[in-house]
Amino acid sequence: MMENRRQVLDMLAQGKITADEAERLLSLVDQPAEAGAGSKETSEAQHKPAPKYLRVVIQEGDGPDSEHVNIRVPMGLIRAGVKLASLLPSNATSKINEKLKENGVPIDLGKIKADDLEELVNSLSDLEMDIQDGNEKVRIYVE
Repeated sequence: MMENRRQVLDMLAQGKITADEAERLLSLVDQPAEAGAGSKETSEAQHKPAPKYLRVVIQEGDGPDSEHVNIRVPMGLIRAGVKLASLLPSNATSKINEKLKENGVPIDLGKIKADDLEELVNSLSDLEMDIQDGNEKVRIYVE
């Protein structure tokens, strides 16, 4: 296990991975080995922690002067937003929905319920998107 930690730290020192990637790898290395019977998928589902943050990382360029955006949104804030949306009057909700559609976001706030959100958050635990186009990199994941 110490060898794996050393490899992650060496990759970070060489600039092969970012500090965020190193943090994620070290957290995986530090997890105790799973023991017990049952299928691998079953034991992973039982021990997988609920996501706490939605992370969006955008990097443009490879040099030291490259632009970098790192957004970390707590899942609690997302849950609170859904609960607040349910308190909005219907005429305000319709206006918001219209503006969202005008901007290419076809979401109906009236149909988002707290129970549905928990199911969505649980599904997000496996979310990881890496997009690269030239020197631009976008990474979206939950942690």
